Amino acid sequence: MKHSSIWQAWSNHLCPRPTQAHQKRMTNVDENPFAALLQQGTKSDDVSHKLVEEVLLFTLNKARSADGTNLLCLSDVVVDTSDESLGEDLVAHALFERLMLNETAQYSAGKASAEALELRAICYLHGAFARCERIQAVQKVNCSTIIALILNNASTCMRQPDLFAPQSFASQWLELFEQADEHDTSTLEFLVRVACKVVEEDEPIEALGALKSIFYPLLTELQKLIVKENLVTIKKNIFWILGFFVRDKRAAVLGELLIDYTTPNPKAKGGDYMDTLLGNLLCISILPKTQGAKYEFFQQISLNQSDPALWAVLARHRDSIFQLVKQLLVVSPETKKKTLQWLANCLDANLSRGHLWSSINLNLEQTVHSTASDAFMTNLSAVLTRLCTPLCQPSLKVLLVDPTYCAVEDKDRLAKGVSLLKAHDETCLLPTQEGEERLTAEKYNFVTEIFFMTHKCFELANRPCLERLSRAMRELQNTQTAYEELVSSDPNNELTKNLFRTLLEQMQQVLSIKNALSEPTNDSDVLKFFEASAIWLTEVAMLPREIYEQCVDKRDFSPQILRNLELLSDTPPFVAPYMKSVPESIIDNIATYLNFCRRLNSDLYIHLYFSAHDAFFKMILLFMGSSDLVKNPHLRAKLAEALEFLLPTQILGSNRQAFNTRVFENHPDRQKVVRSLLNVFVSIEMTGQSVQFEQKFNYRRPMYAIMEFLWTKPEHVQNFRNLATEAEESMEAIEPPIFLRFINLLINDAIFLLDESLSNLEQIKQLQLAQANGEWNSLSHNDRLQQVTNLQHLGMLARFDNILGRDTINILKLLTTEIKSIFCHNSMVDRIAAMLNYFLLHLVGPKKERFKVKDKKEFDFDPAETVLEICRIYINLSTDDSFCLAVSQDGRSYSDQLFDYAENILIRIGGGQLIGDMSEFAEKVKRMGLQYKEEQELLADAPEEYLDPIISTLMTDPVVLPSSKVTVDRSTIARHLLSDQTDPFNREPLTMDKVKSNEALKQEIQQWIEGKRNEARSKS
Repeated sequence: MKHSSIWQAWSNHLCPRPTQAHQKRMTNVDENPFAALLQQGTKSDDVSHKLVEEVLLFTLNKARSADGTNLLCLSDVVVDTSDESLGEDLVAHALFERLMLNETAQYSAGKASAEALELRAICYLHGAFARCERIQAVQKVNCSTIIALILNNASTCMRQPDLFAPQSFASQWLELFEQADEHDTSTLEFLVRVACKVVEEDEPIEALGALKSIFYPLLTELQKLIVKENLVTIKKNIFWILGFFVRDKRAAVLGELLIDYTTPNPKAKGGDYMDTLLGNLLCISILPKTQGAKYEFFQQISLNQSDPALWAVLARHRDSIFQLVKQLLVVSPETKKKTLQWLANCLDANLSRGHLWSSINLNLEQTVHSTASDAFMTNLSAVLTRLCTPLCQPSLKVLLVDPTYCAVEDKDRLAKGVSLLKAHDETCLLPTQEGEERLTAEKYNFVTEIFFMTHKCFELANRPCLERLSRAMRELQNTQTAYEELVSSDPNNELTKNLFRTLLEQMQQVLSIKNALSEPTNDSDVLKFFEASAIWLTEVAMLPREIYEQCVDKRDFSPQILRNLELLSDTPPFVAPYMKSVPESIIDNIATYLNFCRRLNSDLYIHLYFSAHDAFFKMILLFMGSSDLVKNPHLRAKLAEALEFLLPTQILGSNRQAFNTRVFENHPDRQKVVRSLLNVFVSIEMTGQSVQFEQKFNYRRPMYAIMEFLWTKPEHVQNFRNLATEAEESMEAIEPPIFLRFINLLINDAIFLLDESLSNLEQIKQLQLAQANGEWNSLSHNDRLQQVTNLQHLGMLARFDNILGRDTINILKLLTTEIKSIFCHNSMVDRIAAMLNYFLLHLVGPKKERFKVKDKKEFDFDPAETVLEICRIYINLSTDDSFCLAVSQDGRSYSDQLFDYAENILIRIGGGQLIGDMSEFAEKVKRMGLQYKEEQELLADAPEEYLDPIISTLMTDPVVLPSSKVTVDRSTIARHLLSDQTDPFNREPLTMDKVKSNEALKQEIQQWIEGKRNEARSKS
């Protein structure tokens, strides 16, 4: 028999096993060779016969079976003995024979328990092990010998399962795991001791292979169950069962087995990770398991609905996955390495989720199958964020994160402990020169690994999902508008019903995505992680030079401690070279999260967690205003939008309630906010890149909101004043002062926006008239649709321009209430005067009817308010004679009637005090205009060389441009250089410090003017 040969291999001193017929007749040593085991005398490792009966549930004493015991009697199979102690070898043989029985009932006196009759080897041995542990604990009996025998036999089962065919050890283990509960420690101990025994008796590779042959089928069955479940139906014991593989470090081989089982082939696509065991768990969410599948939840819906019960289930599910992954990371170094590699490979396989086309063309066949779903990725992001808990407050281990992680090239990756693939290719805050070698550390710790992995996962998981949410909300809004129009005219129309079904589906999608992303437990985890990230960014950016030099010596660049240095200037005095290795995505993720918060009106954790406000505020001020820390102006503009979220006021276009924060009043670095904001405002214009105008103004809109709020705080108003004073003192600096460039751009923006708005409104009026007059009735159906589309598009553009134009004019009004002289500087005054005149003329002049459209509110067109704002700017600057003169000399729009038109409108709209103020201003402008006209007539015949070649006016301060050698007026070139720092005649680079005063020509012009005046006086 097979089992006899195995037994012989264990105990080569035993005789071959006799047949059962012989056994029945053998009652002494001469007749039964196994009886020799009884003649070896009592040894220290002998086992009590009674203990064998209590643990193994069989006896070798035939007399006991006659007593009606509930045990099996194996005296006929092994040997009949009434000895109180049995030799270890005899017990070992008896146990082996017991396991090999194909039928047990024949060895029972009829009263044997189910445990005694158990035929399944692993279940029987587990029961024996559990009984042994109980006896050992209660009776304080030494059971080490019998436990060793149990484990030896269990190891044999695992290593040579064919001996026990057709038994399925996978199903037996699964049953044991399912039956165990939190109070049952014996199942885990048995599993651990068996696994250790297998490893002890085989080479590591063979041992792992043996365990895999048993447990892989178990995991496959488990996976089949998981695939069928959703967030509500998934059974809790799934994670309980998987936990057996990772709960005990002694059996680390089981954790290795589990991660090996859930690892796809090395060339797997992103979507293939969803088909793994861990992937199946990650796919279970509020969102559909696969992209493009139907949404399961929120079928009965209202727009503001959330489901706390569903949130709780999702939080528990994510926490269970987190506990499993965490145990995989701690159970052994090998399992940790393989788990990190799984995460790294999964992120690498899903890189295309971060590409724009993936977000736009979501439902394309290839996209759906090549990358993992939103459900999978957002759950993975939640798990990684939980792993980052030690990095957050209060322990703040984020300060151990090394900023040079993404500088490591692929060839050095494994040697330095970098798991993340293609980290070297990340776009970083500062660019590197071609061929430049970036600093790297000697080795990277786990904290650094998990920090960068979590940010990468958020970038690939949450950011595309947020983009889809934004698009879905826009589509829902459009569908709602269309449905409301249809239902009011024909509610029973089939198209109306179809549109209602579409509306329900879109609402379900929006609510599902929104609830998946805003689950409260994960929201607080994300917030704390981003708070820690903001602190880390600030610390690495502000690291003092002397500390950095110590880091170079140690080859470890982590901040180590919290220094919390004050922001003393726009840019830290020292910018460490490792900033070239910090990925843009870290700042982008934080900004994305804050911008997501503004879309929700739910009680997000950020409303309560005040320390995060300080961390975000400081990080935003530092990076938003400094191109020496962030080269990408678009990223800095995104930080301005994030800063808007921290305003303690309602935000236009946001569902967020008023925000309770004091950072603008109490933060120690708050005085830097104005300069930082103006820096980023100007940088959007000065990118040197092709920035779409609408994109630029989307960036500007939150900046206007912040400025408007800052203007309510006296200390911030003073900071605006200080910058204006600084600008006036530095008008001819190499680089134009920030405030001068800022107001120049404000004027540019106002001109463009109001001009575009009026142009679009004029076209809208023409289309509305054509529609009202019935001109569209003669058009074909397609042509009519085209006209409707044109009208809607023009309306959208006009609304966009009106809102931003109004904001721009409002900022100019606020600034001019406190700051006047710089607007009246000779490089600026003509532009602002011409702008105000131009728009006032269009809004109050004879042609104002061209812009009188139906439904002005629909386009956010409020000409009365715009006229009031423009008039307030006039009055703000009216005390300056140069401004009044500039208004009068605007040949394009100014006439003596301009302010008469304005007065009529002001009376009609209730201008109040403004009416009188404007009347006085108009008189002053007229008077100064007449005086200037007389003088200009006097100087009308100026020689050509005295005239500015750009604007053809008499120069008062001529300067020579260094490269083209052309002479122009200082004010003309200064105004030009605000927007374009090149020579206008040959496009060579140019700054104000390079121009040379032409003193000889200046004196010659002054003498000519004086001569003309003397001549006029003598005539008079």
